[in-house]
Amino acid sequence: MGDNHPLSLNSSDGVITYSRGERSTRDTADQLRLLIASVTDYAILTLDVRGHIASWNLGAERIKGYRASEILGQHFSRFYPPEDVAWGKPEWELESAIRLGRFEDEGWRLRKDGTRFWANVVITALFDETGELRGFGKVTRDFTQRKHAEETRELERLREALHARDEFLSVASHELKTPLTPLQLKLSSLRRAAEKQPESLLDDGKLARELAAASSQVRKLADLIDDLLDVSRINVGRLPLQPERMDLAALLRDVALRYAPQAASVGCKLDVAASHAVEGTWDRRRMEQAVTNLLTNAIKYGAGKPIHLHVSTSDTVAVLTVRDEGIGIAPTHQRRIFERFVRAVSDPHYGGMGLGLFITHQIVEAHLGSIDVESELGKGSAFTLRIPREGLVATCGPTAVPRV
Repeated sequence: MGDNHPLSLNSSDGVITYSRGERSTRDTADQLRLLIASVTDYAILTLDVRGHIASWNLGAERIKGYRASEILGQHFSRFYPPEDVAWGKPEWELESAIRLGRFEDEGWRLRKDGTRFWANVVITALFDETGELRGFGKVTRDFTQRKHAEETRELERLREALHARDEFLSVASHELKTPLTPLQLKLSSLRRAAEKQPESLLDDGKLARELAAASSQVRKLADLIDDLLDVSRINVGRLPLQPERMDLAALLRDVALRYAPQAASVGCKLDVAASHAVEGTWDRRRMEQAVTNLLTNAIKYGAGKPIHLHVSTSDTVAVLTVRDEGIGIAPTHQRRIFERFVRAVSDPHYGGMGLGLFITHQIVEAHLGSIDVESELGKGSAFTLRIPREGLVATCGPTAVPRV
């Protein structure tokens, strides 16, 4: 009987073990040789300790274009672009494989005809049982199609981004001009009156009314600019929060009182259910900003109908809802309305830069909460905020200033 102990083939990645009997050694060697030789989807080759090609399979011929008789004995650096050879990348890869046991890379490689292909390359250092380096195993896959598909997707994303940018610039310029134009007209009127009939400005409180109207336009302009600054801060992760103890119900009543005249001017009655204190630790200015965005959104899209504002609390969570009975939001838009520069309604009659809900969503998430929308076309929309009462304290401590 022959030696039936298993035979092991070692590499730095592990051990391949197969049986060895009277015929097994020859059979197994033949099987491994046939397997490697017949693989066409992978270029499988071996290198000697200096990087010269020692074996070549059909996959290598298909991917790289060389026949075995043309390439055996050549240094594997001939597959690399000149700029990679110039700085010694092939040698560095072999050194890395020796040091780490295995090296993997993706990059451009050269075919025989000089064309480039995007390759995934794995180089494995091969050591014998004594630990002596015997060479390298190299497996190459052609990922050119995948690379082109990724580049096509990236190009499409860039086109979409450019389209979104152009659309935003168009909308932003219109929105910024909306308060600016009447402000300029108002100031021009006041200047002419001051130059020709200054006493007329004092009649019946005219000056006070004109200045109040001008101040209102300035506030609108400032709000638009603040929204743009907030988006910029969010993009770089610098929207600061300043936690403090506060009553969310009182804040809701204050915002509703401030916007009651604006709501009344478009036929909206504000129904506020916030009689009981809802205390927690939140950023007062940001929470006011979120509630204001939801309320002005409801006034815009729910003109002529009542708007319902409600806040309640459990032991750990505050729940605030702003519901209108206006035009509603299409189901296809409900998934996107919290994205930047996305408006629920594209009709220019409603205006807006599509930032209010995006900023509100970011504020709520920064408070470790969530925001949901329920809407039906022609029947209105309800936005619900669920915000942990002490989430900021639990996560950041009472004196910390978390950032998103």
